[in-house]
Amino acid sequence: AVVSTQSTGTVTITKNVSHWEDHNRPSVKYVGNMHGNEIRGRGLLMKLAYYLATQYNADSEVQRLVDSTIFHLIPSINPDGFNNAVPSCSGVTGRYTSDGTDMNRDFPNHWTIGTKMKFATETLLLMEHAKTITPVLGISFHDGALVTNYPWDGQPGLYTGQYAKSPDDDLFISLAKTYSYNHAAMYDVSQQCNGDSFADGITNGNKWYKVFNGMQDWNYVDNDCFEVTIELGCCKYPSDAQTTFSSVWSDNFNSVFAFTALAHQTVRGTVMTLDGTPLLGATISVEGIEKGVHVRHENGYYWRPLRSGVYTITATKTGYFPLIRRNVAVTAGETTVVNFILISRNQVLNHEKVDIYHPEKNFKPGEEDLL
Repeated sequence: AVVSTQSTGTVTITKNVSHWEDHNRPSVKYVGNMHGNEIRGRGLLMKLAYYLATQYNADSEVQRLVDSTIFHLIPSINPDGFNNAVPSCSGVTGRYTSDGTDMNRDFPNHWTIGTKMKFATETLLLMEHAKTITPVLGISFHDGALVTNYPWDGQPGLYTGQYAKSPDDDLFISLAKTYSYNHAAMYDVSQQCNGDSFADGITNGNKWYKVFNGMQDWNYVDNDCFEVTIELGCCKYPSDAQTTFSSVWSDNFNSVFAFTALAHQTVRGTVMTLDGTPLLGATISVEGIEKGVHVRHENGYYWRPLRSGVYTITATKTGYFPLIRRNVAVTAGETTVVNFILISRNQVLNHEKVDIYHPEKNFKPGEEDLL
């Protein structure tokens, strides 16, 4: 089977889906309808789920992508809001959860300003789900504009309209442009909304308008998920929703698949001890980029999206000697596998014999250096 559904409203699609947690494949997390009155993402993700399931045996490219990627699709994370919503281009009826929460202002904040201590049930479910599936890339679909928005959404000390640069700014720009350039109209300023003029159809969040406690910043900082926010159209809840869903699918078809493909332009691998124990919580750092990613999968897997280039990558874990891999080449559209085996400091202190260049452990002299 390739499709399963969960009580959270998540549709998971991949090869051998009943055992998806065991697979060393990148996950993507696509969420719609966070604001219940913004409906295009809901329709787009339902259509995407249907398309992947029905075309799996008919289209070799779909099969290849499903076999190598784990899709986690949540068409509506705010169903109560959707049930209360009414057709309106700019209204707010249905925007909030049943307890009146704006979900995109309801996530933990990595800054000291605006920290949330209490969360809506839907927010808690979504955070728990995200930490379970360890997504590499993410999208939150919204309405009210036609643009791809990327972190930071908010940064202390900056006003709305100022650029808030994240450590992975170049990568986020590349992700955003990939979606926009493959969209039917997003990149074209003349087809944007209400006098908007987003060059290339993308915007830095804080430069557009400042938001704290948003989902995309939380995913990036706390979950190592490189997420963007896609605004799919000017009118939030069009009266002709069925016609809108049809055009949204055709407008976004190429974008969704081009964006998903970038989940495979990563450095990936495992971080283990010499005896093959996964090192959960180990950090993968890239020289020149302040933000690291972490081993979150119980099998020791990690994924680190990067632009094309040559990098120096280090694996660290408290109680172990750090390990550097130099001259790691990342090629457009390709995955680079880099496995790390870390040596316990206790083993060395206890004078245990440690074979650093064990041939069965993927070590080769000259390629790895102990710090």
